[in-house]
Amino acid sequence: MTREWLKRWGRGGGRRWAVLALALAGCGKVGGCGASGPLSESERRSLPGVIAFVSERAPQRDVWLVRPSTGEETQLTRGPEDEYPAAPSPDGSAVMVVASAEMQGLHVEQLRLAPLDGGPVVNVTPPRSRARNPSWAPDGRWFVVESDAQGFSDVVRQAPSEGAEVLPLATAREGNFEPSVSPDGTQVAFVSSRSGDPEVYVMKADGSDVRQLTTFHREDMAPLWSPDGQWISFLSDREGRVRLFVVKPDGTTLRAVSGKAKLGEEREPAWSPDGRKLVFVAPSKAKDAQGTQARIWLVDLAGGGEPVALTDGKAVDDQPAWSPDGKYLVFASDRLGDVELFLMRADGSGQTRLTTSPGADWLPRWFTPPGGR
Repeated sequence: MTREWLKRWGRGGGRRWAVLALALAGCGKVGGCGASGPLSESERRSLPGVIAFVSERAPQRDVWLVRPSTGEETQLTRGPEDEYPAAPSPDGSAVMVVASAEMQGLHVEQLRLAPLDGGPVVNVTPPRSRARNPSWAPDGRWFVVESDAQGFSDVVRQAPSEGAEVLPLATAREGNFEPSVSPDGTQVAFVSSRSGDPEVYVMKADGSDVRQLTTFHREDMAPLWSPDGQWISFLSDREGRVRLFVVKPDGTTLRAVSGKAKLGEEREPAWSPDGRKLVFVAPSKAKDAQGTQARIWLVDLAGGGEPVALTDGKAVDDQPAWSPDGKYLVFASDRLGDVELFLMRADGSGQTRLTTSPGADWLPRWFTPPGGR
């Protein structure tokens, strides 16, 4: 979860989604949903993996799983607090969950590891005011997380087990945020305010050899490694509005993903599994600062060109996530009044409703469990 995400939902964004009753959105020229219709049953049955998501169908928010091939749903977490899917484990056997609650007037977060096989949930951190944005090493033996275990906001490393030793990696007193482990597990990108304003940094996985990648007097945030390790994406308000940028891990070739296009406030980037494409969200109209309607855009970094809209912008289409094979996307949308998950092909065609229960369903994470399906 990025700071942008937390701010948005902390301001009541989730509740806003839950009560919005926008008119049924049709399918425009963009995205192909009107032209192609929903996915066929045979195509649905071929969809890989499982999708974790947060659902508001109970008084508290819980993590559920849905198989895109069948629509079969199972409840993964049942804690009394609000729980959100943060990051599936690399082997797909469990989901790292952020549990959030108010205790004696204080906001408290806890990381928990929820096994898919129904085994006991593991409390990998004690309840504290900051335990968010976990990122796994590729072998699943450790993860990094934004934590106040020893300071205001540090980047720390630990094994995914209860009582594991906590190793501080970045500890500047001004704050360190939003760590992201490189695909080969040797480096960690993160945000630090040590120089006076938030900038993107990279360090080795043991916390040594810290290098500053960005330098600008505005806020750079939410770094994410591309799966091929060739790029790091990040959000920045350096142009007076939040845009999505990419930069090489050595700090060169910094550029805006949307090029010359003016798409308004950009958010929720997600890399394709091959690292060649990015999807992200921007308002339907650049002047729509409140984000009351939003569409999903795709840009081909490898092939070049301007972003292409995948959804028609008549509703709030948000939080896109790629299928493990890179052929499909899942996203949250309020196009039917309630917030539900939808599927589509990676070119925007075949838009198909996935979840149907009353109460908002959002924040999807698509991954492959043990055994492949």
